[in-house]
Amino acid sequence: MSLLVLTGCSSSELAVQREKQAKKANEIVVAVPVPLAFAKQNTKFLQGINLALDEINTAGVNGKKIKLAIVDDQANFKTAVDLAQRFSRETGVLAVIGHWYSDICLPVAKIYEEAELLTIVPTVSNPELTQKGYQYIFQSITSDKKIAEKMCAYAKSQGYNRVVICYEESSYGENLAQAIDEEAQENGLIVIDRRCGLVTSEQLQSAHDKWQALDFDAVLVALNMPEGASFISRLRQINRDAAVIAADGLDVADFIDELGQKAEGVVIVTTYSPDDSRSQMAGFTQKYQAKYHEQPDVWAIQGYESLQLIARAMAETKSYSPAVLANYLRQMEPWPTVSGTVSFNENGEIEGRNIYTKVVVDGHFQYTD
Repeated sequence: MSLLVLTGCSSSELAVQREKQAKKANEIVVAVPVPLAFAKQNTKFLQGINLALDEINTAGVNGKKIKLAIVDDQANFKTAVDLAQRFSRETGVLAVIGHWYSDICLPVAKIYEEAELLTIVPTVSNPELTQKGYQYIFQSITSDKKIAEKMCAYAKSQGYNRVVICYEESSYGENLAQAIDEEAQENGLIVIDRRCGLVTSEQLQSAHDKWQALDFDAVLVALNMPEGASFISRLRQINRDAAVIAADGLDVADFIDELGQKAEGVVIVTTYSPDDSRSQMAGFTQKYQAKYHEQPDVWAIQGYESLQLIARAMAETKSYSPAVLANYLRQMEPWPTVSGTVSFNENGEIEGRNIYTKVVVDGHFQYTD
């Protein structure tokens, strides 16, 4: 299907054209901008979203099928901006699922908001996304605050009192580090150091010497891959027994393969547990394994549920108006899904997702709750 590109139109005019074109079309186009190489190599996100596509299109939505426009934003800011501007003008695109990283997604979200284009953000947990009063942007991943709460609660449960926070120089790292710092105080933990930019072994050795002098108990990590694996590998060379508690930025398929023996004992906070006995999780896992012959990961669920949310909004409202769909999601009654019984608050932040911790033991993850 060719997409009509309009120029010189206001956002409201584009939204009206978007609705009209969707009503007439046989297919509803949802754009999915992702860094393809990373997504394919490190996550099962695309498998999850395609599983949802198969399910939705078996019955259709209001007599229509969904078509995915999966495109590579290359984790590059300019490329992502160009794509966002393109999708915002293409009235055949009804919604967007993306982008992947905070430093790209936060500024790009403004483009989608101004175009009144419904956008589901499945991988950016930065709270800035839901603090700008956006009406069309929805954060379908658990927020940094809730991840930080779990990290600090786990640290406290293990008897850790004196912690270090290590983070990356990005919107993701900086905001998550701040959330961890605040939650540490709430849990009575003492943050003895807060560091970013420890990119060489010499820098890390110097920092570690300080931590040891201050009797640290654990390192709380706000890093993405592959930087996170590199950091932990260098830390293990200095102190093989250092306790490490990481956020979900390190929850990728090849984490243990990347680190090998150095992954032992690392704890990761996640929103997916294969031990979840709820019927929604069991049903999803069964369908995923039947299609792909492997275990899903948290990112497969993120892809799956993001598309299901858009389809549900269309089915329940019988509408293709971006404003109607966004209003439905914001007021949606708690919905039992794979990841929990979810809803969105008035700011577009998802609530009700389950959060777990898992630890590497003998080369495999064991779930602790």
